[in-house]
Amino acid sequence: MKQQDTKSIQFADIVIVKSALKRDRNLKVCIGLCLILISIGLLIALNRVFPTKTVYALSVFLLLTGFTGLYFFLQGLFRYDTQCNYLLKLLIQQPDEVVWVYYRKVESNPFGIQLLKFTTLFICLRNRDFIALPMPEKQIRQLMDLLKLRLTAAAFGYSIQRAQLYDISPDLVSSEKDS
Repeated sequence: MKQQDTKSIQFADIVIVKSALKRDRNLKVCIGLCLILISIGLLIALNRVFPTKTVYALSVFLLLTGFTGLYFFLQGLFRYDTQCNYLLKLLIQQPDEVVWVYYRKVESNPFGIQLLKFTTLFICLRNRDFIALPMPEKQIRQLMDLLKLRLTAAAFGYSIQRAQLYDISPDLVSSEKDS
């Protein structure tokens, strides 16, 4: 029973990462489809109401919107497997490549009214690359606690000192954690 609990704790972080990647993929696909459908629908509606020259002028904007939607749609469909495999391979087979993990919370409160609130988990690698995962803050905190068990060489949490050390050399961040 104890071995099963250890395995479920060990792979709980992988389940959270997979669900975050799926949520990101689904969001990209939905936004892409909405932009494509809106641009096609407006193009058809405008063609019935406005003269031809006006429709041509507006169609440039609508085509740009449609291609942006197509980009999001295709990126959500085709890049998911690559991103998922890369991140899971990194976490399972190469945990020493991760040197720093932190999250950033952004809130927009004009006049005290909360409009936007989102959090992003950043996984910084030894080769100066990083992976950004948009997730709810509650899941990020859970994931960071679980990743501390898996990524023993990584530093967790943001500070200006760590950001400066990472800019100089990513290896300094993990050595700063040890001291």
